Amino acid sequence: METTWEGRLPGMFEGYAPGRVYELGDGSLWRQEDRTSEYVCREQPKAKLLYDRSINVTYLDVEGTSGVVAVVPDSGMRGLSAGAF
Repeated sequence: METTWEGRLPGMFEGYAPGRVYELGDGSLWRQEDRTSEYVCREQPKAKLLYDRSINVTYLDVEGTSGVVAVVPDSGMRGLSAGAF
């Protein structure tokens, strides 16, 4: 796997949860796609995005957690559809 981003997560990180959106230090948003749940409380932890080219999956690896989770870019527009207003 190749590291595509490395830095810190701003604010408080409260672990992994399905569907949770994580903001990276560069301002980009990434949504967790797998069903991993792990509670960890860290202030501005170090983190990496890892890309597995062979299966076209990006993972988030956060300092202090026991593993990685699959993530996809998030537009921040979840739940909005025609007729939502």
